Amino acid sequence: MRFGSLGEALNYARDKEQAACDLYTTFKTMVKNTAAKKLLEDLASQELGHKKMIENALASGTTMGIGGKKNIAELSFSDYMLSTNINADSSPQDVMTFAMKMEQAAYELYTGLLDNYGGTELETLFTRLAREELKHKEILEEQYEKHFMQWM
Repeated sequence: MRFGSLGEALNYARDKEQAACDLYTTFKTMVKNTAAKKLLEDLASQELGHKKMIENALASGTTMGIGGKKNIAELSFSDYMLSTNINADSSPQDVMTFAMKMEQAAYELYTGLLDNYGGTELETLFTRLAREELKHKEILEEQYEKHFMQWM
């Protein structure tokens, strides 16, 4: 996938943050464990916060004049997209695996944007988003190991 502008890339990221929030909210209704519900609620809330940060950057108008090291159209973001999806028949293990991959893809998207827009007003935003997405992945990995690796 190629973006024609930084705004398009940020709109894509905003939509992915909403999708992550929706996934965690849906999965929360499927689990019975109170601690798991709380974790998923927290992750959904954080993803909604990420969406808001991106919306604020878009609304500020500052993204229009920011130049990167490369033109955004020259960057390939297809590596940051997931080719698989989950559905109603997916197992909890499938959902966890998908969520970990989704967080990794988000981390790679933000580090790619950080590499290109480091030194601009967006450096702090992309640094924070990348760090938080990586933390989400680590939390999910810990939970995956706790609940699924014991059976392998």
